[in-house]
Amino acid sequence: MAEQNLILNIVTFSPPKEKQEFSFFTEKKAGFFPISKREFPLNINDIIDKSITDTVEFLYTDFSVSPDKKNNIVVDMHKCTRFAKHYYTYLIHQYFKTKADITNSNFIHDNEVWFTNKAESTKDWLAYTVYTVKTQINRDTYKPELVLSYDGVSKVLIKSLNELEYDTTLYRRVVYDKQIYRYEDMPEVAKYDLAKVFPVLNNPLKKAMGFPVEVKFIKNKYLNFYNIIDDFYKKHINTAEFKIIIPLNGNGFLKVEKTAINNTTPGSNKLLFGQGASDVNPYFGLNKSGPYSLSPLPHIKFIFIFHKADKDLANELFEWFNGKKTGFSGFKNFIKLSFSIDIANSIIFENLDNPIEEIRQQLSVKERDAQTRYIAVYISPFTKNETDPDKQKVYYQVKQELLKYEITSQVIDKTSLHKEGFKFYLPNIAIAILAKLNGVPWRLERTVANELIVGVGAFKNAALDEKYLGSAFCFSNDGHFKGFDCYSATDTFMLAGSISKAVRKYRSENTEVKRLVIHFYKTMGRRELEPIEKQLKELGLDIPVIIITINKTESKDLVIFDSNHKELIPISGTFVKVGWQSFLLCNNTRYGTSASEKIEGFPFPIRIKISSTQENIFDDDTVIKGLIDQVYQFSRMYWKSVKQQNLPVTIKYPEMVAEIFPYFENKSIPSFGRDNLWFL
Repeated sequence: MAEQNLILNIVTFSPPKEKQEFSFFTEKKAGFFPISKREFPLNINDIIDKSITDTVEFLYTDFSVSPDKKNNIVVDMHKCTRFAKHYYTYLIHQYFKTKADITNSNFIHDNEVWFTNKAESTKDWLAYTVYTVKTQINRDTYKPELVLSYDGVSKVLIKSLNELEYDTTLYRRVVYDKQIYRYEDMPEVAKYDLAKVFPVLNNPLKKAMGFPVEVKFIKNKYLNFYNIIDDFYKKHINTAEFKIIIPLNGNGFLKVEKTAINNTTPGSNKLLFGQGASDVNPYFGLNKSGPYSLSPLPHIKFIFIFHKADKDLANELFEWFNGKKTGFSGFKNFIKLSFSIDIANSIIFENLDNPIEEIRQQLSVKERDAQTRYIAVYISPFTKNETDPDKQKVYYQVKQELLKYEITSQVIDKTSLHKEGFKFYLPNIAIAILAKLNGVPWRLERTVANELIVGVGAFKNAALDEKYLGSAFCFSNDGHFKGFDCYSATDTFMLAGSISKAVRKYRSENTEVKRLVIHFYKTMGRRELEPIEKQLKELGLDIPVIIITINKTESKDLVIFDSNHKELIPISGTFVKVGWQSFLLCNNTRYGTSASEKIEGFPFPIRIKISSTQENIFDDDTVIKGLIDQVYQFSRMYWKSVKQQNLPVTIKYPEMVAEIFPYFENKSIPSFGRDNLWFL
């Protein structure tokens, strides 16, 4: 395996002063900032009585010394790290207020600094390259650290609020006097001066103004991210002026010591296919050996649903499925699926804009064979990404309506059929269809153990302003899907009940349950965990619950690079500890087998944090490695594409369901849809 030279987007520094004097007050004054209870200096009771500090939530400081010495104390910056973090963040904010074109006004959190991007500015907006400078202490080293991130390009309208006449709910963030504010939190002085308040463009506002919603394609976002933050570091961080306030250590980004570099178990990227074959590449494995498990359904019929003008497209699509067109071998060869077409049950509709009522009516009167499993191919007149909300709703309503009749579906956008690369989509369509018909395209090559893995993901629908959990997505440890349900993000008791139900079902099929592993999309607090523990106790199960928080690291977070590789992406399976039981896991298709190997996509690493209800369970390092192996392997169980994903299906599948669920009528999934992968 190739030798790696790993670096993190971290710059370390030393305290400007190891001990420094500050003043603190119990009442807020103009120009003073709140310090939360957890940030109080350890010796705060030298100047403020403990009876007061125990009861107040905040103290206030302007990070200077008061003439009245009774309010001053000397703070040890090494010991009072939470206060020190706040102070360093304040210093950086004050520095960039005079250097950046725009700053984020909420300096208590990470500093966001914006610099004009002339190349992407137009007559309608000014574009800005956005960076984040995050302060942390004793996370990866024993020193204060700056995490430098690139947050993309934001656009600010040239027209002010005084000139615009749009629905004010479309304004999310605004710029006033070189600072960012939430629209609802604008200072009063800005409300008196709307001619100098400018909205930050977002997708709903773009749509209202008739601007296209563009998706910028960057082949290697890894290399792009590094080049941008490296340029920011050289121009704005590694300067004599900045070093006066934040004394940097060394030169450049933090190098990861070789002893801190870990790897998943060799062979953990292998998948099992038909006839006992294994491979790391889903496409090659399927093409050579067929699926791990064929569809168990003896009789399968395809029905087609399409607009009357698209009959030729339906015929063409069926030829692709049958392998009668050049470029794809067909379902019978690729996924070993035996099927026929049911012309009598196919549905042709006339209303192009809203076909749902016609589809409902025809489904209700057509006769289907109870011994046959039907799968509908819906040739959609518009895409899943349709911006018209009424048309967008149809996409999901068709899926829901079919589930009522125990018909799973595959939606194909009509515009994709004549794209030059359509033949390359067909393997993805094939594996999704096989999975929907209870087949197993491939499984993990690992020993089956008596543990239940439950994935909980979420999706925030900006248009509907609703957040849903795709909860209790259950798998055995070899990746076999066991069922799911979906709830509102606020319904923690339903989540607990759903997990309890899954454990009961799993225990009925397996005599023992050794442990419950929950893959959660965010840090699981006591509020979410307590109902789950209570349900397990009621089941009489005294088993450890391991919670693995899995986050994307798309922005405002750590990224790891291999400076020995021209593309900078580390070898897949590499993981590095970046805090207490917190890890960065590289999950991609660079296997380090050769310098010329083909890499498909450049996903950022995922951030993993592990905790447990059982003390000392992590004293054994092999437990940690086994859990990281599991996350890594579950990312290879994505049956919507033959391409590698960086998120495990335990998080990705629930997120997909939670995106669809708000559009379902009565917010309900028909029972057939709770143990079927119809959403792929």
